[in-house]
Amino acid sequence: MQKILAVVLTIMFCSISTLAEARSMEEERAMCLARSALARAQCKKPYDFSYVGKQRDNIFIFNGFYGAKYTDFYCKVDPGEILVLSKKKLFRRSVKYYIDENECGIIQYFPASCTERSVIRCCFPKSRKEKKADREAEFWQRSIPDLLKEDQVRAISEQQNRTSKSSETKPEEQSPE
Repeated sequence: MQKILAVVLTIMFCSISTLAEARSMEEERAMCLARSALARAQCKKPYDFSYVGKQRDNIFIFNGFYGAKYTDFYCKVDPGEILVLSKKKLFRRSVKYYIDENECGIIQYFPASCTERSVIRCCFPKSRKEKKADREAEFWQRSIPDLLKEDQVRAISEQQNRTSKSSETKPEEQSPE
């Protein structure tokens, strides 16, 4: 009976932690979408806006320079749409987005006043295993001459480091005169 209870508790604990991790990843993607939509609507970079906090589950508050002073912006992330609103409602934009097959949020919003024309992608953060698999896949997709060239450059660099260390001037002992 105790073993069954222990197994049930373990399964419940694992499923709860998995749900919490998935929720945190979705929240991180939503925050990225909100900040990126705000930045694009303002023709600025996402790092120009500081994260202040959350008002509700889907409303993120950012602070940035607007007009002649710093202003709070509220970004409400709903399915398929992000509403960006300044604190005193002087600025309001609606930005559409969609989720692609890789679970990345894609924003294709290009205001006429901005010169930036790149598509915005906000994806789930990758786990260590996924990052390692990506590095391995990238390694195997590279050509052999490129790999050999890197090895050659690395070997020459190491040889130069060894040579420079051994040729450093050492204080010589002075002969007594």
